[in-house]
Amino acid sequence: MRIIAGKHKNRVIPTLKKSDYRPSTAKFREALFSILSSGNFADTRLINGAQVLDLFAGTGSLSFEALSRGANSVTLVDSCLEHLDLAMEFARKIGEIDNISVLVTDATFLPKAERKYNLVFMDPPYNKRFVVKSLICLVKNGWLTNGAIIAVEMNKRESIELMDGISLVKEKVYGNNKLLILKYDQK
Repeated sequence: MRIIAGKHKNRVIPTLKKSDYRPSTAKFREALFSILSSGNFADTRLINGAQVLDLFAGTGSLSFEALSRGANSVTLVDSCLEHLDLAMEFARKIGEIDNISVLVTDATFLPKAERKYNLVFMDPPYNKRFVVKSLICLVKNGWLTNGAIIAVEMNKRESIELMDGISLVKEKVYGNNKLLILKYDQK
């Protein structure tokens, strides 16, 4: 799996040989970042300088793509320490160690936030109903800036009911995957 664009273009993101996570495909990542840098977001320069939170991060393919394209910092959240150790090792290798932090926890039970994020990636295991649980935690525990964008990858057959303060900006289907772009507006 390679970084698609930016200063780390073509660097190979390491993955574990035997693991149960499902990394986002290059096609999906390319579509996601194309959406986040055009259309509704063309004038906002959303990625450049972003504070990124990557839930269910695995080894961080979405985070490293964001760093490569100009994000300021990323926080990877995953329940598997082995995934996050591999991500930290890669960050060290490409000179991004100062711009990355990790949190080993279940993304559906996030603690109170120590900082706020304006861009969130969420790629949970499919068909487990983790998206809504994670959104509730993000809002309740203060993880989001007002106007934060949340990009969710899920199975195309899954659906979610949006909560107050979260609106749908865009929905696209790519094969068996669905991408939701959500926006948080604080009341």
